[in-house]
Amino acid sequence: MTFAEYLVAWAQLHGTQSPKGLVRVWLRIAFFLSTPLTKFNPNLITAFGPVLMGAAIFFASSPNRNYFLASIIVLVVGLVDSFDGIVAVRTSKTSSWGAFLDGIVDRLIDVGIGILLIVLGAPVELAVLAILIALIHEYMRAKASGIGYREVGVITPAEKPTRIALGVMFLFAAGLLPEKVIQLANIATLVWICLGLISFAMLLRVYRKQLKK
Repeated sequence: MTFAEYLVAWAQLHGTQSPKGLVRVWLRIAFFLSTPLTKFNPNLITAFGPVLMGAAIFFASSPNRNYFLASIIVLVVGLVDSFDGIVAVRTSKTSSWGAFLDGIVDRLIDVGIGILLIVLGAPVELAVLAILIALIHEYMRAKASGIGYREVGVITPAEKPTRIALGVMFLFAAGLLPEKVIQLANIATLVWICLGLISFAMLLRVYRKQLKK
């Protein structure tokens, strides 16, 4: 499958037009990097995500507090999260079970990022609130899809790649400034919550407008 053919399949799966700008650039990079993984079952790639997240939590909470390594692992989690879908499309192995498994794993990763913030020192209450907002965000999309709305609607500032990026950036910052790790964890959690609330309002507005038609 060529990259142009993949873009057509991607647009059909996401109920939108062919991606442009940074999304297209990212998909091209991910398409290239995923090539060696086309030998594997995409569901196996999906299931590897929580394993990596568990490793990141372990290194961030171990006595040596290896934040840099944890940051790199979370970055890999983000890459793997993109690769499974690309491999499924490229190898014609897309399935309802694969989509279901991917959704479950995505939510486990969201919870894992929240646990990482708690490990770094964020208040449990705030981290749990951030996780709940992310879960509601994804439930809104799933519910809209379940009642027949197939389009993306709107790309919010709190999509899954943003949540993963927060984990990567603040873990890396914690490695640079270990004496300020608690403050960094608090900032990351508050940023996540603020972006989540903004995104909630954006989705609510779009879905209210579209689903009333």
